[in-house]
Amino acid sequence: MNANQTELANIKLNRHRKEPLYAQLYTALRTRIVNGKLAPNRRLPAVRVLAKSLGINPGTVVSAYRELEKNGYIISRRGSGSFVQEGMIDSLATDQAQIPYLPRLDATDANQHFIDFASYSLNPDRFSTATFKQAVNHILDRDGGHAFVIEDAMGHYPLRESIAAELTQRWIHTTAQNIQITSGSQQAIDICARALIRQGDCVIVQNPTYPGAVDAFKACGAKVIGLNFDHGTMIDELEKMLKIIQPKILYLMPNLQNPTTYSLSRLEKARIVGLAHYYDFWIIEDDYGSGLAYDNQALHAMKENDPDDRIIYVRSLSQIFASGMRLGYLVSPTRLIESFASVKRIADISTSGLTQRIFDYYLRNQLWRQHLTSLKQAYHQQYQVASGLLTELWGNRLTWHEADGAVWFWLKLNLPMSAAEFCTAARKAGVLVENGDRYYIHAAPNDRIRLSLAPVKEADIAKGIKRLASLIP
Repeated sequence: MNANQTELANIKLNRHRKEPLYAQLYTALRTRIVNGKLAPNRRLPAVRVLAKSLGINPGTVVSAYRELEKNGYIISRRGSGSFVQEGMIDSLATDQAQIPYLPRLDATDANQHFIDFASYSLNPDRFSTATFKQAVNHILDRDGGHAFVIEDAMGHYPLRESIAAELTQRWIHTTAQNIQITSGSQQAIDICARALIRQGDCVIVQNPTYPGAVDAFKACGAKVIGLNFDHGTMIDELEKMLKIIQPKILYLMPNLQNPTTYSLSRLEKARIVGLAHYYDFWIIEDDYGSGLAYDNQALHAMKENDPDDRIIYVRSLSQIFASGMRLGYLVSPTRLIESFASVKRIADISTSGLTQRIFDYYLRNQLWRQHLTSLKQAYHQQYQVASGLLTELWGNRLTWHEADGAVWFWLKLNLPMSAAEFCTAARKAGVLVENGDRYYIHAAPNDRIRLSLAPVKEADIAKGIKRLASLIP
């Protein structure tokens, strides 16, 4: 048995861990490639051979190999198999580039009812199944079996036309040719990372920021640098940073930033566009939260003012439409259209054609605007109720930034207990809240929590906040 075979034989997968088996296998193989225990140009075992030796399904190995190839660790040669890519030894620290996955409750929690302030998902009660059924029936009557065909990698063309028209009403002027449909905004960010980043490239992100974006950049070999998001001084700090660092990408959420809920002013946005032109880097504008802003006129996208065509505008639809449908899009600079489409074809060929047609129906029949209006009104009411309760029950033991349009609170605890301790105590009390440290690139404080209203039933908001208040020492 050679050294490579010995290394693979030592892989241990744990079916009882929350992490999926394919992700465990991906991490195990990736670590061995990076530290040189699997030599460059060496052939990996055939799928069925490795599956048999590890006692797992061949599909699990296929998924792990696919992720390794997407991220550049192996290369497939037709008729010959999969081989370790050259130049990957010591390319990344072994604690980087973990595949993100959705957490799930432990088996011991299965019968316990939690009030969930931690999830990103839309409350299912906010979704009209009657309207959705109307859309599906119309599409099936109109398109028949064609509703299930594999669409072009860039997406269903009528939907791309509808999105372009919708964006025009928000002063973003683009064309259907520049719109790439994706399976959620996470895939949109991942496509940008895979198309643009090469090993060792620098990406600047706000600190704190969305951890899924950081995972995507690190998985492609980027060095991710956090820009402290001290509202009012961030642009000056960025300018100082650019004098010593040449980034490939600046990733930011200029409107209702996740998690802080801050929005940049129009002047700040214009300064960033000017810096991008001068220092020659791409901007990924993740428009995470502005769709639910109560006053749409107040939150302008950076993409409105993009004279160099260097802003990649990313939008999630699943967070405010139907979370499980996984739908999003990006507006691509013209020179990147083909690169993004190529990566999308590798990733999953195409986003569900039926899902795309459903959303196109919503846009063309004004159902989307009705849905957003209803959602805004409901969330605005929930936010006001929650804000009042937090003030009443917590007093000065909590501080936060009031945001016009956010459906979550970024809370600073003024307590003799850490955020981690508070989250643990909250879970025991039947309430899920999110420790804020996962949003930081560096220098994470121990006093931040994120409390999301999106998944919570209206009747549970007061109940959950009162339970949390009872934990105050």
